[in-house]
Amino acid sequence: MTLRVEAAGDAVVLTIDRPERRNAIDSGFAGRLGEAIRRASADPRVRGVVLTATSSDVFVAGGDIRELHALAAGGAEGGEVLRLFEGLAAFEESEVPIVAAVQGDALGGGCELLLLCDFVVVEEHAALSFRHVKMGLSPAWGGLTRLCERVGPLAAARLLLTAERIDAAEALRVGLVSEVVPTGAARSRAIAQVGRIAEGPRASVAAMKRSLLKVREALRASAAEVERRAFTEQWNGPEHRRAMDAFLSKK
Repeated sequence: MTLRVEAAGDAVVLTIDRPERRNAIDSGFAGRLGEAIRRASADPRVRGVVLTATSSDVFVAGGDIRELHALAAGGAEGGEVLRLFEGLAAFEESEVPIVAAVQGDALGGGCELLLLCDFVVVEEHAALSFRHVKMGLSPAWGGLTRLCERVGPLAAARLLLTAERIDAAEALRVGLVSEVVPTGAARSRAIAQVGRIAEGPRASVAAMKRSLLKVREALRASAAEVERRAFTEQWNGPEHRRAMDAFLSKK
């Protein structure tokens, strides 16, 4: 099982459990994750989703390089690769808030998952890095646009262009995460946050989430398309292939 689903008070807790891949996300798992969020959103008893992962080492190590390497070797176009991960749209479309409980490092696409969440609770020992540039790519899941929204263009440029690994305290300072908690406390704090949200009417929360999404979409204008085009231009290029080969040669 790669995705555990359980009820916890007013929340549904989704736990990513792919230790053999350092909780990396492949296209099939992205679809299952999106479907689990859609089911939770449709259940009137659910007031929020908590997204966490197994181990204290890593939250999500990014996209599954083995799958991406196979897709590139098979001649898949960048647009095709992007479509394989469209299930992640369920994060923003959900009528219930999604709270990330980050119990380990978030790298590359793992950071992009955090940008899809409404709240991010991170444990004090965790580190975060937008390491896309080291893989010869730019974000594929809307991360560039959402990062600019969350931390502003200057901090976004620093994080994306340097691939700097920052600690939880720095992530809080720049506005990348909502809250830093002691090691081992993220899950319980995230569930408590959902409980607090549940004090308000579910219909009002859903209306607020829809409005927030519409506002963000209006502000984004053509940003998402610009970002998708940048990804497809770099996908399977020489720098991307070199980075994937180097990564896999270390395994």
